[in-house]
Amino acid sequence: MMLNIANIWNIIKVMGCQSMKMSQTWTKRLMHNTPKAVIVLSALSLSMNLANSVSSFLGYAFALAFAGLIFAAIIVNPLWLKYVMAAAAYIAFFNTLPELSFDKLISVIYLSLVLLAFLLPSPIPVIITTCYYLYFIPTYSSVVEGEMIRTIVIGVIINMILYSLLAFYFRNLKKENEINRKLNGQLNEAFGKLEHMAYYDTLTKLPNRELLKKRMVEQLFSDSKVAVLFLDLDHFKNVNDMMGHNAGDQMLQHVAAHLTEEVGHCCFIARYAGDEFVLLFPYQVQEEIGELAKHLIHSFHMPFQIEQKHIYTTPSIGISLYPGDSRDVDTLIQYADKAMYDVKRGEKNGFCFFSAIENEELLLQIKLENDLRSALSKEEFVIHYQPLVEMSTGEIRGFEALVRWTHPELGQIMPGAFIPLAEQTGVIVELGEWVLEEACKQVRSWQRAGNPNLTLAVNISIRQFKSSCFESTVLRILKKTGFDPSLLELEVTESMMQNLSEMSLILGELKRRGVKISIDDFGTGYSSLSVLRHLPVDFLKIDRSFTRELTADTSTASIIKLIVDIGHSINLEVICEGIENQEEMDFLLQYGCRLGQGFYFHRPASADEIGSLLSSKDSQGKIAN
Repeated sequence: MMLNIANIWNIIKVMGCQSMKMSQTWTKRLMHNTPKAVIVLSALSLSMNLANSVSSFLGYAFALAFAGLIFAAIIVNPLWLKYVMAAAAYIAFFNTLPELSFDKLISVIYLSLVLLAFLLPSPIPVIITTCYYLYFIPTYSSVVEGEMIRTIVIGVIINMILYSLLAFYFRNLKKENEINRKLNGQLNEAFGKLEHMAYYDTLTKLPNRELLKKRMVEQLFSDSKVAVLFLDLDHFKNVNDMMGHNAGDQMLQHVAAHLTEEVGHCCFIARYAGDEFVLLFPYQVQEEIGELAKHLIHSFHMPFQIEQKHIYTTPSIGISLYPGDSRDVDTLIQYADKAMYDVKRGEKNGFCFFSAIENEELLLQIKLENDLRSALSKEEFVIHYQPLVEMSTGEIRGFEALVRWTHPELGQIMPGAFIPLAEQTGVIVELGEWVLEEACKQVRSWQRAGNPNLTLAVNISIRQFKSSCFESTVLRILKKTGFDPSLLELEVTESMMQNLSEMSLILGELKRRGVKISIDDFGTGYSSLSVLRHLPVDFLKIDRSFTRELTADTSTASIIKLIVDIGHSINLEVICEGIENQEEMDFLLQYGCRLGQGFYFHRPASADEIGSLLSSKDSQGKIAN
């Protein structure tokens, strides 16, 4: 019963969010279209009033001329032409006024001022028209009492002031809209470049591993049979060692062009890493895969021309099959990779299917998965803390909590090995809750010891976020540990932003409680402008892969500066990870990045070591560079 109520409540929250978004969309449309509706209705009403009020042929001609010219002014786009058409229309309009009764005159005066205020983005036409009315109204003194004329004149002056202010407002509003359109265009262009950098390899121009996995998900959902070919160049290291990395880069570019020419018509080709390429090949029968692999191997018999030298290379290809080997994207790539290494251990320059491998690593993977389930209860996990530093001063701003696993038999297990397993098995939910509570307790103790403003950053996985009680769990831990919500930063990845409505609801509630939100590894995934605008984000963390190439690759430096500028333009603090030397820090400070972390400041360390660092008389809360 409780589960059903929770599900119903989640549905209501999602529907409420969708209803709010729809309401905001209609509000924007209404605000955009209302002035247009007022202009058309005012012009139509004014034209009909004139046509019904004049009696002479000349009056009808002027009324018709007004109607044609004013609607032409509404339709035309160039502003100068709109002014010319409106001026001509009002000259015709003024020529109809002598035929109007005083009552009709008053109604058309106010309608004409409304029309001008909405039609032309300037108060000057309203003022000029009013001056003419102040000249013309007294001509009715012979048929209307002077007191009435004075009252009408005062009313016209007051309306002139109001409609002049309205016209002035619309003029400024149009200018702001134009500026916003230009800014949005620039930001969309910048994000387009970021998206391209996120999904394409800068060297070979091929799709990178992120786009590869996205395409694999699309193909796997189509339920067609797909072969994953993991291709590695044999002896590529020799090219780098003997001819330099520039020659190696040229080699990779030639190989990418060669693969595209040979099999680009039937395969999706991506550069996975280094000299590794992954090909996706939809097939009907398995014999087609063997023929493709043989064709690829044969195609490498011709040398590549590198720096006026003939360079030969051969490929080793590992193959995994969907759905036969696995239905998981990462597992399929992993299996193909392992099959490729089996070829490498043999004679190279060949291909091998994963199903032909006796793989001891697979058994190790199973063992890790089984042991992971009991590792938390056996207290095999420990948290290390990496300082977040104010780069200009060296002052420690806070810490990022990083979990480590010491296996009783295998020793230290790298996070890259057990975190994906924890995600797959669901252990990450319990593990993440433990990390958050233990880290809050530890940092709270350092705060009480004389560092009251220390912040804590904790990574949140997609499985944690999708758990039904994530929000309440965070708030419960904060209350239990006495940790200030404003000093907690929850780090989410770009891949978690696909369900924007759910993200906005949960993170928005945590944000209202004071918790800060950070986008981790920014630049390696995809974040549209609308996502950054609608999510309650406080920080962008630039991935360490960008930092590593900062001083060597000018395009990477430009991307980092672009990310920093975009972050600052939407009031987000930018943090850079993986800083390893003074030169990198100097570049980042120059680009306006204030906060950073990396081995240059301090490696991730145990709570005892960090405690000693904070209590050191020499450090005074700072890290000496």
